[in-house]
Amino acid sequence: MAAMASQGPQASTYHFKGQKMKTDSGNTATVLEFDAQTITTINNTAKTYTVRNFSDLGGTGAADMDAKIDVKETGQKKMVNGFMANEIVMTMEVDSPQTRQMGKLQMEMDLWVSPDVPGSAQASDFFQHNASRFPWAAMSNGGNAGMQKAMADMQRKMASLHGVPVESVVRMKTAGGGAGMPQMSGAQSDQMAQARARLEAIVAQGGPGAAGAKMALDRMPGGSPAGGSGSGAMIEITSDSSDFSTAPIPDSVFAIPAGYQKGN
Repeated sequence: MAAMASQGPQASTYHFKGQKMKTDSGNTATVLEFDAQTITTINNTAKTYTVRNFSDLGGTGAADMDAKIDVKETGQKKMVNGFMANEIVMTMEVDSPQTRQMGKLQMEMDLWVSPDVPGSAQASDFFQHNASRFPWAAMSNGGNAGMQKAMADMQRKMASLHGVPVESVVRMKTAGGGAGMPQMSGAQSDQMAQARARLEAIVAQGGPGAAGAKMALDRMPGGSPAGGSGSGAMIEITSDSSDFSTAPIPDSVFAIPAGYQKGN
């Protein structure tokens, strides 16, 4: 969490063409090819890439957790980033031995979905057509098999939405007044302190990044020194989508860059 807080705003670009999907986050990029059933991970910093089959990806560890997912359309509408959007609230509650010291963990997703986004019909068709063979678990960053299954179920529900999310707010918190964050190790405490110091320095300097740094401080355990109350969540991430385009995408976008070496 300290690493996430210290990174500040991040941007990713998504490309869809035929049976290929690419997510480009700058330092890294991922290409899914559904006809070949492969996932290619590109490291633009090290200039390396790896190619794995969907069948090689899966959960590890015991599925020793219980997860409940609820999806509700609230009927609320508002203009978001230039598009009329409908509100959908998705909640996942997780109970496992690993998280029980904090109480049940709850993830809340407040989604504003618009069918008016250029290319939204094609994007929905893409996800629905490939829903049965999508490597959902692998894309939830691995770990416990039970958590992968829960995340996969949530992502399948998101894929069935009629439209494209133009804004989402994800909050991770404890349900029922749990104890909050578990005890951190010395190394984790040091990392958190370093992240806090970097954020406090950004706030002190002022400028465009100060507001975002202040929000990150409010959401860290203990809040900000200035007395920010935060949202009550351990983690809160807001995502906005914009710059949609239906222009043709060259095949080179999905190709491995020249000179990159294959990694392990």
